[in-house]
Amino acid sequence: MKNNIRKVFTEKNIKRIKEVIRYGVVGFSTTLINLLIYHVLIFFLDYKIANIYALIVSKTYGYFANKKIVFRSRTDTVWSFVFEVLRFVFARGFTALVDYFGLILAVEYFGFDKIISKYVIQVIVIVLNYVLGKFMVFTATKKDGEHQESTDI
Repeated sequence: MKNNIRKVFTEKNIKRIKEVIRYGVVGFSTTLINLLIYHVLIFFLDYKIANIYALIVSKTYGYFANKKIVFRSRTDTVWSFVFEVLRFVFARGFTALVDYFGLILAVEYFGFDKIISKYVIQVIVIVLNYVLGKFMVFTATKKDGEHQESTDI
């Protein structure tokens, strides 16, 4: 029993658990920003336009929060920063498209409520964002210039 506990609570596993907790907190705050903006703007704008504004603001916040708090990514050069931002824009652009078109599909094709649909799609987007952020965007750089999984927790 004691050996099993030691196997679970290795330094590497503890680092991953902490990262997942940080991601949960940042993901929750990013999702909250997204949903609050959407909820406010939906009273004044078409739900599609409200969703675009919510996505832009929350994705911008999400980049900086994930970079600093979750993955603790550091970029040593301007180019590494530019490439990190481009990877983020590509990855989060993909999930923004899932969010945007998923909402339209749910509301206009399936006839679901535009608020409930937004919540359901957010769950899918959160999972995709973590996977893409972890393995594609916020990566540590080896000395030879190749990328590796970020372990600086």
